[in-house]
Amino acid sequence: MSEKYSSEFKAKVALEAVSQGRSVIEKIAKKHDVSEEEIISWAAQLQDEASQIFTTEAAGDSDHDLVEHVDITTEDEEFAYAVGHGVMSDTLNYKKLIFWSTLGTSLVVIFVIGLVYFSQYSLFETQKQVSTNSTYSEIKELKAQQDQELNSFGVVDLEEGIYRIPIDSAISKIAQD
Repeated sequence: MSEKYSSEFKAKVALEAVSQGRSVIEKIAKKHDVSEEEIISWAAQLQDEASQIFTTEAAGDSDHDLVEHVDITTEDEEFAYAVGHGVMSDTLNYKKLIFWSTLGTSLVVIFVIGLVYFSQYSLFETQKQVSTNSTYSEIKELKAQQDQELNSFGVVDLEEGIYRIPIDSAISKIAQD
């Protein structure tokens, strides 16, 4: 996949890639107030010298191996240190860190306590509702049992000869006597 091309071929392809064609030369000449012939000669010169960009047979010094050292002068020493080393030092604001950590922890604790109280309240209310329902059903059963006893005939004590009669019948009998 990595085929070797000559530097002239590379320059020609690169020039074609950046070139905008002959029809644009007239616009460029008017824009920069330069004659078309000068632009054409500059393009030819660029084409002749562009092949040197891709040459790898350097005689000893190559431009891409040179490292340029630049001195930066600034009043902000932290910025100069950051540019020189490529990083900024982390300075923590401990007051804000402690404040937000405490606030966050407090909110979580309050939320958990609220959930515990809510679950206890829900459990209490459920138990209260169940006990209310069960008490009501027991009262209802007792009332039905008493109504049946008051409105029916039955034996209270056979040895003594005591019998039970419905309440309506007992009231009628008392009214007749």
